[in-house]
Amino acid sequence: MAAAKAKVQNKRASARQSVSLIVAKAEDMRQRQVLLYEQGKDPEERDYHTSAHTQDFAALVKSQNSRLGSDGLQCKDGAAGIEIAEVPDLTLVSGKNKITPPKKENIWVRLLRQIFTGIFNVLLWGTVCVEGVLIYTGNSDDIVTPIILASVVIAAGLLQWWTELQAESLMDALSGMQATAAVPTVRRNKTERQDLMLDAEDLLPGDIIFLKSGDRIPADVRILWCTDGMEVDNAALTGESIPEPRIPAAAEKDSPPTQAKNLAFYGTTVMKGNATAMVFFTGDRTFLGKIAASIKSARSKSTLEIQIEHFVHRIAIVAVCVGLASLIANLLDPKPHSMGYIISNAAGALFAQVPEGLIPTVTISLMIASEKMSGRNVLVRKLDAVETLGCVSVVCSDKTGTLTAGDMTLRDMVHFKDEGSMSTATDFSNTFPDDRKTLPSKMLRGGVRNNATVISGPGKYVGSPTEVALMKAGVKAWGQGKVKDVMDNVTLYEIPFDSANKYMFVAEPYHAGGQLFSLKGAPERVIKFCDYAYVGTGEEASIKPMTQAMRDVIDAEQKNLMKQAKRVLGIAERRENLPQDFDWDKCTNDHAKDKFLPGMVFIGLFGIQDPPKPGVKQAVEACHAASVNVIMITGDHPDTGVAIAKEISIIPNREDLPNYTVITDKELHDKVPSGETFEDDGSEEALRLEAFWKEVVVHARVLARVTPIHK
Repeated sequence: MAAAKAKVQNKRASARQSVSLIVAKAEDMRQRQVLLYEQGKDPEERDYHTSAHTQDFAALVKSQNSRLGSDGLQCKDGAAGIEIAEVPDLTLVSGKNKITPPKKENIWVRLLRQIFTGIFNVLLWGTVCVEGVLIYTGNSDDIVTPIILASVVIAAGLLQWWTELQAESLMDALSGMQATAAVPTVRRNKTERQDLMLDAEDLLPGDIIFLKSGDRIPADVRILWCTDGMEVDNAALTGESIPEPRIPAAAEKDSPPTQAKNLAFYGTTVMKGNATAMVFFTGDRTFLGKIAASIKSARSKSTLEIQIEHFVHRIAIVAVCVGLASLIANLLDPKPHSMGYIISNAAGALFAQVPEGLIPTVTISLMIASEKMSGRNVLVRKLDAVETLGCVSVVCSDKTGTLTAGDMTLRDMVHFKDEGSMSTATDFSNTFPDDRKTLPSKMLRGGVRNNATVISGPGKYVGSPTEVALMKAGVKAWGQGKVKDVMDNVTLYEIPFDSANKYMFVAEPYHAGGQLFSLKGAPERVIKFCDYAYVGTGEEASIKPMTQAMRDVIDAEQKNLMKQAKRVLGIAERRENLPQDFDWDKCTNDHAKDKFLPGMVFIGLFGIQDPPKPGVKQAVEACHAASVNVIMITGDHPDTGVAIAKEISIIPNREDLPNYTVITDKELHDKVPSGETFEDDGSEEALRLEAFWKEVVVHARVLARVTPIHK
């Protein structure tokens, strides 16, 4: 008996010990994740915080109990990543790598709510019930009235329910199209390496993953290693129309994570290069997850809802008063009446005050407006949102892809008209690939030939946006066939673009004999190798020695283009007559830099920009004419935002802009509410915020470097 009792006690002690170990392990894993946040920051805070971008590689990987490969940061060899034995416990603590969707109301509950709730519907259903009782007790034979009333309420509710259900189904279908492919991941089983292809949902903090060009980033990751010139498209998050370079080096301690060049965020895309990265945040903890959480707040009532609610309250009061007055009058009437007659009379008096046609009229009107909006490529999720457009006084719009085309485009080709001034070409339709005499043709031909873009099909381009912009300009001007002929010319030697040199070089055979060298890249790097310049035409007779005055003119034009928020590239070329048996395979980049690049002839500057969409300027001016203010909210640089805003008439095209016209993230940093709204407690801080926002509401036209959470 004692032995059995001792055995039971041992089992209980063992169970308690196991539970303690599980709790301790779970707590250890939670503490690992706490180390990823900035010191003193609350992980549950709405703003996005992390210290992953400022930590040293070794410290960051060790903090997540992960491991680098035997080859170091590339992790292509040896046991690396998290321990497979920890995966179940890590999954329990971290959860699946997916953003929690907002809770959806059951569609049938929503239908019942739209049919039976609301004071207006309650009044109508009350009338129907009274009429039904009177018919049942034999005090009335009017069957038509309650049937019509019930049909009107049910039809209006069904119409609104069906329209909103269709819009939601379309939104769900669009979301379903964004599924992420399986992710190459490495984990370790003690000392053994295991290469896996995991679903994005199964990724955990500490996982080592491999990314390549075209991949959608499946979580918030820290870049451990990447190829030179790696770029990530953050437009969906930050509004930056130009892909941003990525480097592995740790960022400065106080730098914001959203601007760190060693982080890549969930939902963005790798545009160029390959990388090895470590997952640090998943699911709701990611930057995208924080944004999703910030927009799950309760929807405020529309103007139409407020107005109808106010109207219905008044109608309800009047109807009830008239009904009661009729009831009292009939009860006090010297001539006796049956109770059925009295109730029927009072119900009729009440019902007469209720405009039963209001709900279907409003619903059908909104449905017609919704159909018209869909013809303009606008998806209306809530019917009453359509009415709000009629009382808009301020329109806040994103820039990239909304006001602008979201597509980098060649807009200017600038070249020397004479030795003291430059000319700008904006129409490229009169350029030709075989024309060696006119400078725009020579420039565009060089931009197309010295280009890393791959044309994968009609209208399909793979490459960096600036390179693609030049290629698309060539295709538009000459057709894809002629562009392909230029691209297919033999490449004798090339130096690919990298972030250190900031230029690319191509050597090809020249049609008249010898070789043609082409240099394209950052203007300051290109000009450094230029001893001459084409002036007026592209003929050899027009080549002039490059003087300091000419360099100053180029610098001024470059600054002018940059002031217009355009990305600027310079292009140059020179002829060479190397022997036909020259061994190009033995050339090195250092040899080319010393022997091929000096003595270049400057051709011109390319101005590339994400241009405004057609019709945007006219739409903004129409808003202004209707006393509607338009405000641009962008994650882009202030200069870019201001340049586009001036071009589309959001702000006047002048230098001296009033105070508060342009607001940046630094000014917003400590002036946005931590909750859903501001505290109005009369404190000094509340008064400071009130004074700031009063000025912003009146004067602000561009909000730049704004984070998605700020938006």
